[in-house]
Amino acid sequence: MLFLLSFYFFLLSATCLIAYNTYKMWRLNKDFTLVISIFFIYYFTLGGAWIFPLDAYSGFKGIEIGLHYLPIFDKLFKVAFDFNYLYACTLYVLFILSFQYTYLFGMKKWVSVNVNLIPRKEKYVINTLYVAILSVVLVLISFYVLRKEIFYAIATEKSIYLVTRANTNKYYTFHQLANEFSVIVPFIAFSFASLKTNKYNIEIKQAKWSFYLLLFACIFSSLYIAFIGNRREILSGIVICLLIALNERKNIYPKKVGIILSIVFIIFLSNNFFRSTTIPIFLNKLLSPKTEHVVLKQEDPGAGESSMLKTKQALGSLILSNELFYAHFSMYGVIHKKVPLTYGSSVLSLAGSLVPRSLYPQRPPDIYSYYAESVHAVPGQIYTIHHTTAWYLNFGFFGVLLGAVILASVYIAAFKIQQLPDKWNNKFITLLKFLMPFLVCSQIVTFITAGPEAYKAMIIEGIIIPIILLGLSTKKFEQKRK
Repeated sequence: MLFLLSFYFFLLSATCLIAYNTYKMWRLNKDFTLVISIFFIYYFTLGGAWIFPLDAYSGFKGIEIGLHYLPIFDKLFKVAFDFNYLYACTLYVLFILSFQYTYLFGMKKWVSVNVNLIPRKEKYVINTLYVAILSVVLVLISFYVLRKEIFYAIATEKSIYLVTRANTNKYYTFHQLANEFSVIVPFIAFSFASLKTNKYNIEIKQAKWSFYLLLFACIFSSLYIAFIGNRREILSGIVICLLIALNERKNIYPKKVGIILSIVFIIFLSNNFFRSTTIPIFLNKLLSPKTEHVVLKQEDPGAGESSMLKTKQALGSLILSNELFYAHFSMYGVIHKKVPLTYGSSVLSLAGSLVPRSLYPQRPPDIYSYYAESVHAVPGQIYTIHHTTAWYLNFGFFGVLLGAVILASVYIAAFKIQQLPDKWNNKFITLLKFLMPFLVCSQIVTFITAGPEAYKAMIIEGIIIPIILLGLSTKKFEQKRK
């Protein structure tokens, strides 16, 4: 009991310090990007630490309120509330605090808080019709790639999420990219539509049809993402809208922001319903599709368990998601099983990933594959590794500090880019300057549950490609000087 109380005292103290640092970060420039980012980092890092020790001490009675993470122990490793767990949480706290102090130091030293922008003579107008068409086309591409798996799930009345997740489709990467961009691009455009004025002269024609067109694109893409059981792409869109609205809170149309966030958040919270067999059963009776058999990876029989919980457990299942525990437990597994360090394998894997697989078929494995093999995880399942754990596996204790410093440097660079002088007079650079902090933040949910290799996805798929796609839908006009 004393050990339990001591742990919670440590956790509470660390949380208060993290919260205080977060407030100091916000005070620098009144920007909510870091506040939202710290929230997600904390959630996936230490959120489970508030629940697991007490649940373990009580004999795992949390199942009565919707906790359903115990099957993880059979697939990964058993976790105990011991000194290894305390050490794992200490490393997590060290990562967050190192990230915060690096950011505070870097922002004060290299980034000017008050920037007076010179009025621009150019105006950039986003074509909402192009954005809506692009979103619909990307959804169709995603659907076409996985059409066999989707129709198979409907015909066999299985969860569409479980079937599509276990697919062996060689074009699955195209499906993932199409999903991400089908959501993020219209959400960014909608965020611009919610602004009264924009300091970078990026705007959307304030016509009713423009608003409804973007609203349709956001809802249509979100419904499709939910239909196949995903939700992280939707969360990225919500974060983009929320961040721009918070940072421009005196310069927005609250009604527009409220409408889109309310609708999409309901879709986001309906994840358990979409992952169940209710929709496939209904569509099978309605359409009775004929489909050929598809080859799937080993399915996880417990993955759909949360959708069949009793009504009294539903709320607990929603709030106490397994995402609180998968990545959180990863550091414990590495420490408990004494997994050897790789001394920089993620660097080699990241460099190798830049070369097409057709030219370099035997690319170095990523740190996630090494982790899953080293802790003897059951093959055929999908796990996550915490970003801190990945850096620890690469360089040990020093890696935890290095990973925090590099991530903080990315955020500092994002704000530094906003203050670059307007030398190039280019719409892509203008969009990058305004959107980069928001795009980095929108990627943090996926990024924090991946290794250093995720920097490639953050930079190319999370920043560069969305800017290019939005830029292709944007025209530049010269404004007449008064």
